[in-house]
Amino acid sequence: MIAKARTGRGLLSAKALLVYILPTAAAAASWELPHPAAPPIAIEAPEDRPFPGTIRLHVDATDVTHRVYQVEETIPVQGGHPLTLRFPQWTTGDHAPTVPLEGLAGLVITSNDRPVAWVRDTSDVHSFHVTVPRGARALDVRYQYLAPVDASIGSVTVTPTMLDLQWQTVVLYPAGYYVRDITYLPSVTLPQGWQFATALDGAVRTGDVVNFAPVTLDALVDSPMLAGAHVRRLMIEEKAAPVSLYLAGETDAATQPPPDAVARYSSLVAQAYKLFGSRHYDHYDFLLWISDDISTYYEHHRSGEQSVRADFFARWNTSTGYRAAPVHGYVHSWNGTFRRPVEMWTPDFNTPERDSLLWMFEGLTEYWKVVLCARAGLWTREEALDSFGNTAVSVANRSGASWRPLQDVNNDVLISFRRPMSWAGWQRNMFDAYQEGELIWLDVDTLIREQTRNERSLDDFARSFFGVRDGSYGEYTYTLDDVVAALNKIAPYDWAVFFRSRLEDTAPSTRLDGLERGGYRLTYGEVPPPTIKALRDAKGIISLSYSLGAVLDQGGKVVDLSWRGPAYNAGLTQGATVLSVNGLPFSGGTLEDAVKATGAGMPLVLTAKIGNEERTLHIDWGGGLRYPHVERVGAKPALIDDILAPRT
Repeated sequence: MIAKARTGRGLLSAKALLVYILPTAAAAASWELPHPAAPPIAIEAPEDRPFPGTIRLHVDATDVTHRVYQVEETIPVQGGHPLTLRFPQWTTGDHAPTVPLEGLAGLVITSNDRPVAWVRDTSDVHSFHVTVPRGARALDVRYQYLAPVDASIGSVTVTPTMLDLQWQTVVLYPAGYYVRDITYLPSVTLPQGWQFATALDGAVRTGDVVNFAPVTLDALVDSPMLAGAHVRRLMIEEKAAPVSLYLAGETDAATQPPPDAVARYSSLVAQAYKLFGSRHYDHYDFLLWISDDISTYYEHHRSGEQSVRADFFARWNTSTGYRAAPVHGYVHSWNGTFRRPVEMWTPDFNTPERDSLLWMFEGLTEYWKVVLCARAGLWTREEALDSFGNTAVSVANRSGASWRPLQDVNNDVLISFRRPMSWAGWQRNMFDAYQEGELIWLDVDTLIREQTRNERSLDDFARSFFGVRDGSYGEYTYTLDDVVAALNKIAPYDWAVFFRSRLEDTAPSTRLDGLERGGYRLTYGEVPPPTIKALRDAKGIISLSYSLGAVLDQGGKVVDLSWRGPAYNAGLTQGATVLSVNGLPFSGGTLEDAVKATGAGMPLVLTAKIGNEERTLHIDWGGGLRYPHVERVGAKPALIDDILAPRT
C-alpha cells in the first residue's frame, strides 16, 4: 500500500502523489548534473633553476613582550609576470606539515609605494597569488609572525628574556624553484643588548642589527637563531671543526654548568667522530634554551635546537636522563640531515614528505643516542642498559602491534602527529617507530657481531654509510635497497627478509632478539630501576604500567591506561580520579602498598570518580608491584657491553 503524503493542506492520495512527483522527476532529467569547479590558479612546480636575484629579508625581533616578529622582504620580480609566494608547511625532521600558518598576519605587498593585490589560493592556503604590476622590478612584502603567547596556542619560542627564531616561520618564498636555488640576504634586529648564536655565516653586528652573508633558502631554514639577555658560549671542540655549546637562560646562573658537563659533551663529539669517521659541518652549535617556558626541538646540519628544564644544570647529578637531551639532534647531523631517505627529501617546503623509513631516520638515531651517551660518559653502562630495557618493555607490551604493523606506523605522522590519543598503546603513534626502530638496530648490531665473531659491527656500517663525503653538509639520499647493500658488505645476510619481517609482521616474536643475543634479558621486579624512579619523581607520577596497566598523577587522576589491562578490564578509564584504595583515602604510597600486597593474595578495591559518578572497582591482579629490569644472561657473550664501551 502506498502511504498518503501530507502537504500543508492535508493528505494527498496515491494517485495525486504520482502526479505531484512525476513532473519534478521529469524536470530533473533535464538538469545539468554537477561537475567539479575549475581548478584554482596553477602553482608552479619547483624546478632546479636559479632564482633571478637575491631576496632581502629583515626580521625585527624586538617586541618580545607581545611575541611578535615584524617581517620585511624585498623580492626581485619581472613586471607583468604572475608570482606565487608560499609559506612553508614542512621542515626536515618534523615529518608532517607543522609550520603554523595561523601565525602569519598583516600581509601587505607594495611596489614603488603602491599597493599590489594578492589573493590566497583556495585549494592550497599556504600560497598567495600576486598580481605583479607592469614595470615593477621588486615587491616590498610586509607582515607579522605572531608567535604563540602561551603553550595552549602552540610551542612557545619567545619569552621576555630569550627567543628561538625559526626562519621557516618568517619567510615567504617564490614558487617554481628548488629552495636550494633561492638566495636570501637575511638580517635581524634584536632586543637591546641581547646576544645570539646561529650557524649562519658572515654575521656583522651594528648596534642591535645583525646582517648575515647571502645564503640559500634551504641553508637559512637549517640555521635557527638562539638569542637572549643571558647567553653563554662554551667551546667543547676546536680541532677538526669548532663545536660550541650555546646556553640561553632566564638568568646568568642558569647558564652555568657543573665542571664535568662540558667535558662530557666534549667526549660526545670525540666518540661521534670515532663512530662515523667524518663530520658534515664546518662548525656545529648545540643551542640549548634553559627554561620551563620555551618549548623547541629541531635538528640541523650545523646546529641542534633543544629546550631543557630551567633546573637542567642544577639537577645535573641526579637527573641523568636529561643529559641526553642534545644527543638525538646531534646524531641527526649524520643520520637524517646529511644522509636522508630519498622519500623524505623534497625540493621545497610545501611538497609532502613520505616516511616509510621513519624507523631508520628516528629509530637508528635513538639507538646511537643510547650508545653515544654510554661511550661519552653522559650515562653509565647501567643507565644505558636501563634505557634499552625501558624501550624493550614498552615494545613487548604494546597491544596495538597485534593489528598494526610497524610499516604502517611510519604513516602516523600524517594521521595524528603529536596529537593526544585516548588509547595510544592500542592505536599506536609515531614514537613507536622510534622505539621499535631502536630495537631493530640493536638486533642488527648484535647479529653482525654474532655472524662475524664480534670482529665487525654496526660501527663499520656507520663509517661506510654515513662517513662518506667528509666535511660536506649537502644532502645525500638513500633507499632501503641501499641500506641492505651496505649491510651485506659488512656481514652478508638476508637483510631484506630481516627488515621485511620486522616491518610487516604484526606482533613479531623477534622484538627482543637483539637484547637477548646481546647477553641480557628482560625481567620484572617489585623495585623500580633508578631511571624509572628518577622519571617518576621528576614528573610526579605513580607508574604502575606493568602491574595494573595504569599511570596516575599525585592527585589520583589516571593519565595513561593500558588497553585491556587489569585496570581497564575492571572499568577504570583515562581521566578518571581514584578516590580511595581498599577503603583508605588515595595517596601514591597507599596505592603502591596495596598493589604490592596483591602478590600475597590480598584484594584490590578502588573507588573512582568517572565522569560525575563514583564507582567501586575490583581489580583482578595478583602479581604485586612489577617494574622492568635488564639482567645478564651468563652463558652468552655480553655483546651489549662491547657496544656501549668507549672507543679509544
